Amino acid sequence: MSVALDPRDLRQDSTLRLLHCREPQRWDEAVQCLGGHLLQGWNWGAFKGRHGWRAERLLLSAGERPVAAAQVLFRRLGPFSAGYVPRGPLVADPDHRVLASLTLGLDRVARRERALLTLIEPENSQLDWSTLGQLGWRDSRAIIQPRRTIKLSLDASDEQLLAAMKPKTRYNIRLAARRGVTVRQGDASDLPAFYSLLRETGERQSFGIHDYAYFADLLGTFGERGALLLGEYEGQLAAGALVVRAFGEGIYLYGASNTELQKHMAAHLVQFEAMRWSRDAGCQRYDLWGIPSEEDLPKVDEGQIGRDVRGAMLGVYTFKQGFGGEVVSYPRMLERIYAGPLVRLARRLGWGAW
Repeated sequence: MSVALDPRDLRQDSTLRLLHCREPQRWDEAVQCLGGHLLQGWNWGAFKGRHGWRAERLLLSAGERPVAAAQVLFRRLGPFSAGYVPRGPLVADPDHRVLASLTLGLDRVARRERALLTLIEPENSQLDWSTLGQLGWRDSRAIIQPRRTIKLSLDASDEQLLAAMKPKTRYNIRLAARRGVTVRQGDASDLPAFYSLLRETGERQSFGIHDYAYFADLLGTFGERGALLLGEYEGQLAAGALVVRAFGEGIYLYGASNTELQKHMAAHLVQFEAMRWSRDAGCQRYDLWGIPSEEDLPKVDEGQIGRDVRGAMLGVYTFKQGFGGEVVSYPRMLERIYAGPLVRLARRLGWGAW
């Protein structure tokens, strides 16, 4: 059951009602109505709750109509915590009273969780930034999710999807098929092989990965809304992708490839099959999840880049850009600090990405 917050703590317009939402279906219906993202969905909060976070879900309604929502994830920092609203809050009507009521609700749960600060990560710029500034929100230097991604429309046939790609990417997809690469949807028994490939890719491209249990739980949490797509060449695992569906989007979360088999272009075919899997399940968009910011890309020709971090970034960017679509840049992250000296100390000690 959803639990109403004490209105005396909110000092809000009497036409608005702020709830702690405890009902998964009601929450996801509100997120869908507000145009929300995977990271604001109930399942994501439940999943992260088993990996070091605790989720609180605030729902602001005008009558029966949701006007704002914020799934806040709290992470412990010793005796304190930090609050984080990934790809949110979601706001339909960003006027002062709505943003003030939501802010007061966030403050209340932050106090209860002994949070040093709360970070919000809006997905678009429809929020009123001047009003947020008046309410005490400030620019944050923190970066948690990628600041840019590429999204493409799935309202297309296979041939239309291919036609929207860059010629080299389209050629590589067809080359993989000609060479006999096949793609199948794996299950939990395939996860060890994918995880091994993911570790190899992480070492090659200089990024860290979660432990095995994290990926096993991710697949289990999303069930048929998640897919482990595996590209195989002559019986060997050549590439793989972990994709989930949420709120009309297919989202490419993790990918891996075999260094020795990269010349067979299995990763390109796997990505194309992930788009088809998402589209055939009713998704309207496909999110390639993250690309480097312009300032992180090397300012030299691709052929001059060695196998370092910036070279890997360029490789990721080139690979994803080849599938077409539109580059989407997210607004800056904002923060609300409750204990300035402790936040400065936590940042000096490197506690999290705050």
